Amino acid sequence: MLAMRELSVGFAGGLALRRATLSVARGERLGVAGESGSGKTMLGLACLGMLPEVAVVTGSVRFDGGELVGAAERDLRRLRGQRIAMVFQEPLSALNPLRRVGELIAEPLRLHRGLSRAAALDRACALLSEVGLPDPASRLRQYPHEMSGGQRQRVTIALALACDPDLLIADEPTTALDVQVAAHILALLRALSESRRMALILISHDLRAIAAVTDRLAVLYGGDIIEEGPTADVLAAPRHPYTQGLIAARPTLSARRDRNAPLPTIPGTVPALAHLPPGCRFAGRCPVELPVCRSTRPAGNPACHRGGP
Repeated sequence: MLAMRELSVGFAGGLALRRATLSVARGERLGVAGESGSGKTMLGLACLGMLPEVAVVTGSVRFDGGELVGAAERDLRRLRGQRIAMVFQEPLSALNPLRRVGELIAEPLRLHRGLSRAAALDRACALLSEVGLPDPASRLRQYPHEMSGGQRQRVTIALALACDPDLLIADEPTTALDVQVAAHILALLRALSESRRMALILISHDLRAIAAVTDRLAVLYGGDIIEEGPTADVLAAPRHPYTQGLIAARPTLSARRDRNAPLPTIPGTVPALAHLPPGCRFAGRCPVELPVCRSTRPAGNPACHRGGP
């Protein structure tokens, strides 16, 4: 349904996404993982044609056979919210603070489906019930600031689901939520994907969230897809040193771990766009780096000159 081929997103400082190739079938759930600054959000925004105007985009993103890169804005608007929708990372900034929740959810229904105001509000009420908000009729009259973080996130999901999209992109949908609410949000996204046969791209730095929801996993670092495969396989036997480092850095409650020992970390940070090495983007932080890593981009899966362990 969605096919991304050699997609690159560049800015004045460098490439934020470099020759990304991915595909998502109808009903499939794809996880996209990596540290902040790895290019995850850029990948999601490229699918909606919502990148900043200064971005230079090359390659291809095809949705149901139609090309999205370079498409006219009027064509993209017909897709956004109707066939492709996005749950943004911070619901308080994604939701218009001057409009009531019911009006926010009703807007795409009136725009894309031609519903009357009354019919759109009825549908909005049903959507709030579907995403698990109690007393949905009263919620329609509330403003976003009158809700908790978990409630606002459910509203953004209801808004994204309003027109029954074929593809939902969820960008860090559990950020700043407590563990119990986050688990409910993830379970909701998986259940909705299954019941609606809706494709899902879950963007997250939380590997546990990705493991709970997705079928396949793509790991990004510095704008490169460095490893991709079935989620269970990648997490059970990671081949790229960066993926191995991400998994090792996860906190654990295992009784075998020395509680006084420091948690494992990946040394350093993701470099800025202007300072990314021309070869493997992980060069400089990799524990098994070779001389060729800094100058030549590795190929294959995983994208590593050592070819995995």
